[in-house]
Amino acid sequence: MILTKEQQRVFDWLNNKLQLPVFAEGYKGALQLLYEQSPGYITFVAHAGRDLMNTLARTVSGINTSRVEYRQHLDKLQREWKEEWGAIGFNKTDNAEKGHLIPYDTCQKVKHLIDEHKKGRLRSVEADDLFFTTFLAYEDKERIPRNFLGEWKAAKRWFQKHTHLRKDDFSRDTASEVKMHFTALDELLYVAASSEFERIKGINEILEETNQ
Repeated sequence: MILTKEQQRVFDWLNNKLQLPVFAEGYKGALQLLYEQSPGYITFVAHAGRDLMNTLARTVSGINTSRVEYRQHLDKLQREWKEEWGAIGFNKTDNAEKGHLIPYDTCQKVKHLIDEHKKGRLRSVEADDLFFTTFLAYEDKERIPRNFLGEWKAAKRWFQKHTHLRKDDFSRDTASEVKMHFTALDELLYVAASSEFERIKGINEILEETNQ
């Protein structure tokens, strides 16, 4: 497969300008899979799309991209959790005084897990705005065009849903959907990879097409 002029610009931007070859290769690999449609390609493309959307801007901005280690947190809780803390022998109509007191240290671990989950959710929301503020010069996130954010969030939701193998996630329309969503991401990456003059021109062209 030969990259188009626009795709080559995105690849060179990721690889040379940003010096992030792992993202460049992931981007190119996704395009290759979309072209060849080899077995399992939809899952791999969705995975690459999700990672580009979740971590590219944060990596460039130097923001921590670590994930919440749910298994590690829950393993610690499991080792000290006692069955009687699970309200065995009680029902929802019983008074709280009839329940079991959970040790302070265990409660702190539960609280830490919840706090980490909240931070992870917040990082996901911030990643949406961060791409536009970092690469498309929208310093005021309120000025980001709704169609940009709409396409971005729709693609992100779709990629997240299809990143892992699940028997009920695929239909006859899945192949066209993955191409549509990755193309939407690709167009935004191209705008980001362009020079300032071309970036503005590209934004205007996309807006004009949307308003037609």
